[in-house]
Amino acid sequence: MKNFFERLRRQPGFVMAVNFVLLMAVYMLSRWFFYYMNRDTFQGVTWGDLATMSWGGMRFDLSALCYLNALCIMLQFLPLKARHTVRYQRVVKWLFLLINLLGVAVNVADVAYFEFGGRRTTFTIFSEFGGESNLGAIFLNSMLGYWQVWLFGLLMAVAVVLLYYNPIKKDRPQSDFPSNKVYYTVHGVVFVLMALFVVAGMRGGLGMKMHPLRQDSADLYCKRPHEAAVVLNTPFTLITTAHKKGYEDPHFFADDELDAIFDPIKNKTPRGGEMRKYNVVVFLMESFSMEFSGYLNRGRDGGHYEGYMPFLDSLMRQSYCFEYGFANGQRSVDCMPASFAGIPRYLNPYCYFLYSNNSLQGLPQMLRDEGYLTAFFHGAPNTTLGFKAFTNSIGFEHYYGMDEYGHDEDFDGVWSIFDEPYLDYFADKTIDIAHHSKQPFFLTVFTASSHDPYKVPEKYKDTFTRGDIPMHKVISYADHSIRHYFERIKDEPWLENTIFVFSADHCGVNSRKDYNNEMGRFLIPIFFYTPGGQLPVKCDSTRLVQQTDITPTVLGLLNYQKPYFSFGKDVLSTDSTFVNYVFNDRDGQTMYYLDSLMIEYRGNKLYGVFDFRNDFSLEHNLIDKKDDYPQLPYMQRQIEAIIQQYITRMKSNRLTATEPSRRAR
Repeated sequence: MKNFFERLRRQPGFVMAVNFVLLMAVYMLSRWFFYYMNRDTFQGVTWGDLATMSWGGMRFDLSALCYLNALCIMLQFLPLKARHTVRYQRVVKWLFLLINLLGVAVNVADVAYFEFGGRRTTFTIFSEFGGESNLGAIFLNSMLGYWQVWLFGLLMAVAVVLLYYNPIKKDRPQSDFPSNKVYYTVHGVVFVLMALFVVAGMRGGLGMKMHPLRQDSADLYCKRPHEAAVVLNTPFTLITTAHKKGYEDPHFFADDELDAIFDPIKNKTPRGGEMRKYNVVVFLMESFSMEFSGYLNRGRDGGHYEGYMPFLDSLMRQSYCFEYGFANGQRSVDCMPASFAGIPRYLNPYCYFLYSNNSLQGLPQMLRDEGYLTAFFHGAPNTTLGFKAFTNSIGFEHYYGMDEYGHDEDFDGVWSIFDEPYLDYFADKTIDIAHHSKQPFFLTVFTASSHDPYKVPEKYKDTFTRGDIPMHKVISYADHSIRHYFERIKDEPWLENTIFVFSADHCGVNSRKDYNNEMGRFLIPIFFYTPGGQLPVKCDSTRLVQQTDITPTVLGLLNYQKPYFSFGKDVLSTDSTFVNYVFNDRDGQTMYYLDSLMIEYRGNKLYGVFDFRNDFSLEHNLIDKKDDYPQLPYMQRQIEAIIQQYITRMKSNRLTATEPSRRAR
């Protein structure tokens, strides 16, 4: 046995493992030092919170170290007998130290830089500082101002060098190898297993349905978005953003005039009066295009168009709805930032882009601060689309996914729990929360069945058969499932004190040619159902609504008293300054709607002008007649101001109404 352990400790793979564990310890110490030096930013973090963030941070440390050390790991596990020589180990050692001392340096340096950026450094730092001519002076000033950081970094670097484990450098190299057949077979298998470990470490796991670790994945382990910086490490954020290009400042307007043209800080002047603490329930409906509604298309096909969502159509007849409702993106991940944080998609999905760890002012957190219970429901596996991490970052206190549902027999086999049983579960949870909680509640459910592969439960295979494309049957099934929810809660006493908000996440597959255009691909049903009569029953043909309007409109209905951040508007506002606009973007094809006109921008230049109310299919570009439309200069200034506000605030992490003060660079 003694001989076995003696041989083991001199195995190159074991050498790598010991030094890898040493690095994990250094990264964890660096995390705690990062927290300590920036503790004023993380007020309210308990020891339990820090333990949770540290536990989650190990996944990101493992990922970063697997990326950084992939070459060294390969060299130490290759089935080659040369690995056991002193010269070979000396080369691996210096390669290991060169790579990892650089990793330690950038990780520790970010302790100081965090005060300026408010998040871990990403690869955009090279473009942001690319034009600086005084980098030497900046670095020297940083050295003098943050001597504790550099001292800690030096200690960590010395620890990595002095504690590097390498018994082969002084012991007699191994020469008594087993037969070639045994050696190459065993070490070949070990090499393959280690390769799988490295891939799993990089991705954060090997689950086929899980997304690889991203910056926003850190939100799973913290309560507030800016705390993700404690979970993350800088080598990870640099590596995972190296292939991404940040936004370029458009410089349409001077900074001092930008807010006067478009200001995303809403409610600067308190409304006055008491907040009305109605319950709020939001339905985000997978792929419900406006074209699937008979009610919103009642003038089409000679008035004979029925649509595929009869229950929701009947509910709209009892609600305040809009003839023109717009998504702010074309993917499910675009819906959540738009609906609950006022962040539309621009060029890239917010959740997957460089700035996904910016601090947000989410509707769930705002209501939670006012005493609301907040919960999010989604019947897919909990890792799907990073929803759990994002909902945690914007203030949802509870998350109920497939794991919490607990009846895998209702799984559709591909995507999620079927809508009917899951919405029955949601109804039961709603009733339970209403009966047992003394708090008002804000609940959101994201339906899932109206999605590829267009499956319905076996018992309904002959029920939902009407339609031209497979999407139609699952839309009808999802509509039926929502009907089930309301049948279960129809006699509840809290119903009249509740505001229900309905919105699709994005459009589904087109089946009508008149919707197959730049506008039709964004048109979705958005409506407010108030059983207690808080809103009149109306189908508003005048005002335009978008997903970013959901938070401002809900806050307006509740008479919320504090400032907040949003690129949307309170669509029910009676203020004389109300602007009837919509902003959305399709991979650089940016649209701005005002009243009855839409303009299209590409490459920050005017490309199209459309009278969309009279030209629903957008067949007539009026750009050659632009002088006939006096509102065009105003619209151009608005779209340019929105783009500039979006980019500059995204890059400087100013997406809340209460921006943290930061030391000037």
